[in-house]
Amino acid sequence: ASLLQVPYINEFKAIARGVVELAPNAKTIIEIGGDGSRYLKLDANDHREIGILDYERNGECAAGTGSFIDQQAVRMNYSVDEIGSLVSHAEGCANIAGRCSVFAKTDMIHAQQRGYSPGAIMKGLCEAVVRNYKGTVLHGKPLEPPVVFVGGVAANSGVVKAILSIFHLTAEELIVPELHQYVGAIGCAVLENGTPLTRSSLAKLNVEQANAGIKT
Repeated sequence: ASLLQVPYINEFKAIARGVVELAPNAKTIIEIGGDGSRYLKLDANDHREIGILDYERNGECAAGTGSFIDQQAVRMNYSVDEIGSLVSHAEGCANIAGRCSVFAKTDMIHAQQRGYSPGAIMKGLCEAVVRNYKGTVLHGKPLEPPVVFVGGVAANSGVVKAILSIFHLTAEELIVPELHQYVGAIGCAVLENGTPLTRSSLAKLNVEQANAGIKT
């Protein structure tokens, strides 16, 4: 924000604003990204005025996030894009720990040794991520539908199915917006009193990133 000379917008406020733009009737938001997970309970009216009634986020541990899934998929020589298809054709489900990547790896090795298919193991991994979210982020709080699932992990159909199953939601009660990865950016763009980005501010950001060795 300082490099672009624009206001800093709180991430919960930005996510809430972006979700309501895409799903105006949203009551609850599940956000699971690469290294963070969040929960928001909303009160939005017909004029898209938003109140955040409750919110929570995960701690420092990356277990239960997209990077957690990535690590375990790579270990089994699968790309993240293959997980959804594997899970959809899985027969059975392995019991995988979701609180720690070390325990998850051990459980996955044991499941392989017991003859579980890769699909069953991946299904267990997806369910482990959702159970971890339920235990460490929700802390027993109810999910009032419509529930909107956003963040990069929303592209994983295996996790979507796990959310439906573990939270006992119907397909009509769970919404996955097409632009689920960009709700925070959308929220920042439409919030009132925002400052438009200029070519010069973006050029300054590119120079700073280049100096830091970051490719844009």
